[in-house]
Amino acid sequence: DTVAGRLVDNGLVQSLPDLYRLTAVQLAHIPVEVRLGLKSANKIRGSLERSKRVPLGRLVFGLGIRHVGERTAQLLAEHFGSLDRIASASAEDLQEVEEVGPRIAESLRKFFASRTNQNLIERLRNHGLRFEREEEDTPQAHPLSGKVFVLTGTLAGMTREEARTRILAAGGKVSGSVSKNTDYVVAGDQPGSKLPRARQLGVEIVQETGLLRLLSGGVSTTRGERP
Repeated sequence: DTVAGRLVDNGLVQSLPDLYRLTAVQLAHIPVEVRLGLKSANKIRGSLERSKRVPLGRLVFGLGIRHVGERTAQLLAEHFGSLDRIASASAEDLQEVEEVGPRIAESLRKFFASRTNQNLIERLRNHGLRFEREEEDTPQAHPLSGKVFVLTGTLAGMTREEARTRILAAGGKVSGSVSKNTDYVVAGDQPGSKLPRARQLGVEIVQETGLLRLLSGGVSTTRGERP
């Protein structure tokens, strides 16, 4: 008996994009049990228009991709910066995102490979939904803009989550695995297998002090540093 249920029952809505093409008049004339009236219908239309500016992470989460929860959706948005880049990413690229493993990467690839889902996304695009992640500050304010970090081991002065938050706030990205695209590996106590992988690829390894120097806008002078 919900408004959404009546919209479906009356053939006005079959999928998410259909909501954005409804007029206030159509909404106001839903069958009498849930009749809204023109004033309420206009309020709903206003809410729908505002929803077009939903942050990218919320949009990814709202697509209902299997195994992709709200946090994972936010991590994907932060790493790739746009829905199109998420959709075109390879399984290997997807697994560079923190907390994204083979299962989630496969689920993402299957979702975006589906013709039905591709049509859904194009309809959302045509209705003006935002597919790009917007930055609050200008790129000049980001000392780590575009740099990719991997965290391993235990840091002394901050938790891994705090380090991740500070890196993102400074314009950097945090990946869950070391690859040729990694700029820095931040190594704390008892680092795992990511450290030898970084050495194998020649990725710069910094301790917590090196990370703090980078966050403050300084330049690391510790290439190949061992924790």
